[in-house]
Amino acid sequence: MTAQTAILAQIKTAKTIIIHRHQRPDPDAFGSQFGLAELIKTSFPDKEVHVVGKSYPSGEWMGVMEELPDELYENALVIVVDTANSPRIDDQRYDLAKTIIKIDHHPNEEPYGDFNWVVEGASSTSALIFDLYKSSEGELKLSDAGASYLYAGIVGDTGRFLYATEAKTMAVVSGLMEFDFDWFKINQAMDTITPEAARMSGYIYNNMTITDAGLNYIILTQEILDQFDLGDFGTAFVVPLLGKINTVKVWAVFQEDDDGTYRVRLRSRSTVINKIAANHGGGGHPFASGAKAENMAEIQAIIEETNKALTGAI
Repeated sequence: MTAQTAILAQIKTAKTIIIHRHQRPDPDAFGSQFGLAELIKTSFPDKEVHVVGKSYPSGEWMGVMEELPDELYENALVIVVDTANSPRIDDQRYDLAKTIIKIDHHPNEEPYGDFNWVVEGASSTSALIFDLYKSSEGELKLSDAGASYLYAGIVGDTGRFLYATEAKTMAVVSGLMEFDFDWFKINQAMDTITPEAARMSGYIYNNMTITDAGLNYIILTQEILDQFDLGDFGTAFVVPLLGKINTVKVWAVFQEDDDGTYRVRLRSRSTVINKIAANHGGGGHPFASGAKAENMAEIQAIIEETNKALTGAI
């Protein structure tokens, strides 16, 4: 029995299904969560399907996050998408469920749950949800709305097809584009920024640091972030800016959180950086990873490790 077959069997048996994703969701987290929910609802209208987690304006076009009572989990099937480690799951009540399924494309360092379907190196979890649909041999039905969510997830996680893109990725996108949704509008929406973000882009280019080894990085303290009033737009747009410099091989954004620690976003052209992320409480893809820095000293350690990796690669 394949992982897809086992997951489909669990979906068919369950009456209540609750879908979780990771904290601070990106387009793939939203896309796979809402795409899977729509896939199940369209295929099995009699089932009770819920999506949970903190609400963010960037995902509101797909649907609304729900607030559920604890008792609903008692006999429920929980499916966690796009989340490598259990501490990152948004809404930790997932473990109250009767059965837990993990669907992900990050390195499976923590195989939590009763069923694991992890395809390390896949372009996105949204692409895996499409594979689940295709492998069902007609038992699952995908709506136009569901296809649009999965498409958005793939576009987001591949950086508009700059990363983790291969023939299979484009085959999935081709399959999704056979559905009736405005993919051009989605592309445009994911490629625009606010005036505040535009002003911050200028700050990034004026204050970034490029090391001799080819690392480009920026440290964004709360004081700096407060100057630009980004609101709910977030700082994800900053990451690709640093990689546009032609002499840069690896780039990093260090963003201060409310508790004084720093969220770390690491990207690379060809040097493997997920091992560096793993050294600092994170992980991810070989060329796109995230980590956590407790303070400036740990930020400096990440910078030094990255420079050493680049020097070794050269």
